[in-house]
Amino acid sequence: MKSIKLMIYGGQGGIEEIIEQEGDIKVMGMTGNEMDLLDSDHTSFTPDVILIDARSSGKYGQEVMQVLKEKHPSTPFIVFTDYSENHYLIEAIGHGAAGYVLQDGGMKQVLSAIRQCANGQIVLSCLIQINFNEKAGAGC
Repeated sequence: MKSIKLMIYGGQGGIEEIIEQEGDIKVMGMTGNEMDLLDSDHTSFTPDVILIDARSSGKYGQEVMQVLKEKHPSTPFIVFTDYSENHYLIEAIGHGAAGYVLQDGGMKQVLSAIRQCANGQIVLSCLIQINFNEKAGAGC
């Protein structure tokens, strides 16, 4: 089985060790914060999926997503965040995010999202789906 090459931006530490325990996902690179992305060249390889760990930041979120799409235009990226408000989700999707996963969903949901995005799927956290579906009168 081919392993999924993952790049992590903005990691809080520890997330890469959890992900690396999965046999099918290989963390190929990680930055300590999102500003590292803006100041350096991360184009030495093409990841299959990019994970933006935005749980502790967000100030540079729009800028980071734009740079990611410029540097890796065909690579899907997932936003892993605390923010469940609709405007953050809409902003991420507007910048091309293929996934939006809430911290409340836990690492199982992050791992599932990585695999799904690597297979070309779009992934939204179930809590986000419930929020949108409640407004539309449907369920998750």
